[in-house]
Amino acid sequence: MKTKIKKVLIAVAAVAFLSFTYTKVVTVKFSEDQMNFHWQNLNNIKGVIDQSNLPHAQAKALIFAIDSLQTDINKSYKLDSTVTSIKK
Repeated sequence: MKTKIKKVLIAVAAVAFLSFTYTKVVTVKFSEDQMNFHWQNLNNIKGVIDQSNLPHAQAKALIFAIDSLQTDINKSYKLDSTVTSIKK
């Protein structure tokens, strides 16, 4: 009986430990000019895809992927008001 209880407790503990997830956050820093440049490039790519001869389903999937990326950027985008000098 004690062995059975131990096995059940071990199984419950294993499920409890596996239920927690770990999310790693990556921070990428761009200047405001760089961000605007890349954002415009993504919009230009969407325009080129829209005018291309790709099958509709493929074009739609590519545009959805870019829109998804832009949505995620918008969710996490924050402007740092500090100005840093860049040495060239």
